[in-house]
Amino acid sequence: MMSAVRRIRHRLGPFLGPSYRAARDVVDQLLARYYYSRHYGWRQPILAVIGPARSGTQLVAHLLAGVPGYRFRWPYDPDRCGDNHDLCEPMFSTLPSSGYSVLKLHTKPTPANLALLDKYGVRAVVIYRDLRDESVSRYFAVLYDPRHRHHQYYHHVPKDMGIAHSIDVTLGEAIPWIRGWQPIVAKRPDRFHEVRFEALRPDPRPAFARIAGFYGFRLSASQVDRIVNRLAVRTRFDLQANFRDGRPTVRKGVVGDWRNHFTAEHVRQVKQGGGEFLIELGYERDLEWRL
Repeated sequence: MMSAVRRIRHRLGPFLGPSYRAARDVVDQLLARYYYSRHYGWRQPILAVIGPARSGTQLVAHLLAGVPGYRFRWPYDPDRCGDNHDLCEPMFSTLPSSGYSVLKLHTKPTPANLALLDKYGVRAVVIYRDLRDESVSRYFAVLYDPRHRHHQYYHHVPKDMGIAHSIDVTLGEAIPWIRGWQPIVAKRPDRFHEVRFEALRPDPRPAFARIAGFYGFRLSASQVDRIVNRLAVRTRFDLQANFRDGRPTVRKGVVGDWRNHFTAEHVRQVKQGGGEFLIELGYERDLEWRL
């Protein structure tokens, strides 16, 4: 019954305007307070998925938003702290007090950011992926995003040059990000759960079940199946709409797709700037890998 109501609301929401969406938010908060929390005994009002851009944060966030009662929300960020991958008080203080929220963040592991997560009792999934795939994913995301600062550049240079630039950006940002988070996750397993994007492909069920266990969700195998299948259906629907309307599409996140786009020069570039780090993470055994 509840899942049917959610499906109807999801389909009708975009057509019914702000008044409907405001009323829907009130209904969601009431359901969270008087039905979901009592029925399931949840203790986590805020769930966060933290990772570098294009690392799979959106996939995990939407899986968690499939848990009954939770909703994916964009944090209110009037000071634009998120532009620098930092956190600010309004991002948490303005969330519905009686609702259940899922946030997607790219937060750096600074003392100030960690203190804010602690203040609001946020337990987070920390995700990363093979930096070669992340570089390719970032290239295509920027290519289709006219708001991005590198969009015009990628449109005016050959693909090989665009990917080379994306590799430089990814290595420069993601390596220190992962190095910063790893010891924190290892030291505080009660607050942070590490997952690799590759564990979610091709079947996200086992990894999602472990994430659910980290949060203490009592989800049966059939409930996990429903959440995963519902997201898969919605993703296919969104892709069809994007094709129809001429909008950019979300790529499939195929593991190892970098081999379809890298050149020998890209391989050399990654080995020079991040080859040892790939070995450290276990993505390669040595520096002898190639296309």
